[in-house]
Amino acid sequence: MKKLILSVMLAACAAFTAKAQTLSFGVKGGLTISKLTQFNDSKVRPSVYAGGFANIAFTESIALQPELLYSGQGTKYEPLNQTITYRLNYINIPVMFQYRIVPEFFLEAGPQLGFMVAGKTHAGKVTIDISDDTKAVDFGLGFGLGYQFPVGLGVSARYMFGLTNVFERSLDDNKNSVAQIGLFYTFKHQHTASKKRKR
Repeated sequence: MKKLILSVMLAACAAFTAKAQTLSFGVKGGLTISKLTQFNDSKVRPSVYAGGFANIAFTESIALQPELLYSGQGTKYEPLNQTITYRLNYINIPVMFQYRIVPEFFLEAGPQLGFMVAGKTHAGKVTIDISDDTKAVDFGLGFGLGYQFPVGLGVSARYMFGLTNVFERSLDDNKNSVAQIGLFYTFKHQHTASKKRKR
């Protein structure tokens, strides 16, 4: 199933790219603030995200942006005055539909497919690998906004909420809840399909 979903997402991105007016690439990174829903007395866990993206613009206002990101997620809780940290690390593939209200400011929303690469719990000096207890694939939805300066540098914020349970065997719906805030940079080199056809 995960291969089918990924194949569909990649095929859709390829189809949209063929119709793009402008194609540009960039890098991004920043802070993640995450927790798990329905987790007893859970607290947020701060971490980082980093990766790259392709921006496929169809008009001056509408674009599609697939991304490939490393994301540190998880949660904390404190039973009996002891802090236990769940560190869940993912490779995420969000595909965001963007709408630019003005050239500098945009809104975005779209699905995300995540692949668990490492899952551990930490309590004091004790570390336990919980990768076998977590689901390999996480599916979610997100929405956000951003502002891009003329030099290519921008700032963005996004909230992603999971639709699948993180753990293989759990009576509760422990789903990812992740806020991101960070910087991105779009490289100035761009390919315009309409200009290519005129040559």
